[in-house]
Amino acid sequence: MTSRPLPRYQAGVRTSLAALLLSGLLLSCGGTLTPPPPPLRPKPDAAPTVISKEDNRTDCDPTDHNREEPAMSFDERSPDEAADLAKEGLAAMQLAQKEGDRTLREDAITKAVNLFITALLADPYNVTATYNLAAAYARIGRVQCSLNLLERLFAMQEHHSRRDEVAASINRLLGRVGKNVDPDFNDMRADPRFRTMIASMCGNARDATGCVYGGKRDKPE
Repeated sequence: MTSRPLPRYQAGVRTSLAALLLSGLLLSCGGTLTPPPPPLRPKPDAAPTVISKEDNRTDCDPTDHNREEPAMSFDERSPDEAADLAKEGLAAMQLAQKEGDRTLREDAITKAVNLFITALLADPYNVTATYNLAAAYARIGRVQCSLNLLERLFAMQEHHSRRDEVAASINRLLGRVGKNVDPDFNDMRADPRFRTMIASMCGNARDATGCVYGGKRDKPE
């Protein structure tokens, strides 16, 4: 006997009954009907931050001493990690000094800035990261950012555990040792804000030109 196809409405009923039966079996076994999860897609990479000396829009505001964060306890810091990051950042800065290609030089400075910032997040009192981040900012025209860090560096010399290291950095900045000033700060040595800070570092000497230019007095006032 040849089977005849079911009318459309009866086929729909049979499909609905099958779905109900499957649902009942799942529920009786403690299961539920859930839609499949969406496919996993990797998040797009953030656009890299490129630091350019000509872009001064991200310079800092002057330090507000009334809004400074409280001192971080030793247990909250990671000095060893900060030291490693600062050392890596210093290597990137040294590479930038030797690099002749502008794009590669700016890439190296960008890497150094990011490493120094991360180091200071791990230990805000790391002298190497503080001084060299100031130098990196000076290289890319962030004058106020650089000044803020130099001011912080100068204040850290009051702590006995940082005094010698801070003094060595300040001597390099002022050209006290062999009159070899740090070339990273050359572009901001004529800035009045920088000269005012240098005068305070020189003990408010009447003529701070020697400190500003490492003993060379043939520069413009």
